[in-house]
Amino acid sequence: MTDLAYDTPPSVESAAIPPRAWAERFAYGLLAVLPGIVFLLFWQWASGRLIRELYVSKPTAIAARLYELFASGEIYPHLWTTGQELVFGYVIGVAGGVLGGYALGRSPRLARIFEPYVMAFYGVPKIALAPLFIIWFGIGVGSKIALASIMVFFLVFYNVFAGVRSVDRELVNLTLVMGANQRQLTYHVYLPAAAPYVMLGMRMAIPYSVIGVIVGEITSSTQGLGLFIHEASATYDPAGVFAGIVILLGFVMAAGALAGRLERRWLRWRNPSATGPGDI
Repeated sequence: MTDLAYDTPPSVESAAIPPRAWAERFAYGLLAVLPGIVFLLFWQWASGRLIRELYVSKPTAIAARLYELFASGEIYPHLWTTGQELVFGYVIGVAGGVLGGYALGRSPRLARIFEPYVMAFYGVPKIALAPLFIIWFGIGVGSKIALASIMVFFLVFYNVFAGVRSVDRELVNLTLVMGANQRQLTYHVYLPAAAPYVMLGMRMAIPYSVIGVIVGEITSSTQGLGLFIHEASATYDPAGVFAGIVILLGFVMAAGALAGRLERRWLRWRNPSATGPGDI
């Protein structure tokens, strides 16, 4: 009976977060948002007093512009176009970076042949490729997807390449001696070892995919948030420019939150168990 009692899993009540932990979380959350609140209040006060409102607008005017854009439906076609370009460009870039980084990481011979070319192409400013992609793929979504994919590819590629190359050779040899084939070696040794590097590359690539899409839209496009921001700037509408930037920040924050959730789920094996030797 005593053994059974010790083996019984803890109840929901015992696993609940204590009030002190909730208070600490609330305090940290308040400290996190406090600088932003102070900045917005200072911006609201300084606009028109220290700096001309024509240059920086006001947070209240930006909020009103955002409400107007969503209430009228004017922003939805731009959101849909930019969202498509971001999703497709990001997915293609991540897939290419993972496959390329893994292939060159596993094969030293391929790495010696192709790594200098990859490094040389990586040194080319990707923004300079925007006009070329527009010539190749037109002014539609294709050129923006291509530009975002290129910017995402290199970040993911080098992280995966480094992750695969960091795998201990002794561990690989031991796994082969135990009879593992190449598929088992990939799924049970290389991918778990490279997973943190993959997630790091994916999270770092999020803002770069946004940069690629927006630069492409500003260069030449028929729809998209980049075009909206460019037109607002051309018509001296700072509230519209900042409204577009706020929407882009929403894209980046939402994508970052999804990537963080995926990282916690995928790399949950890295978190130590709540029950350890000291808890017995």
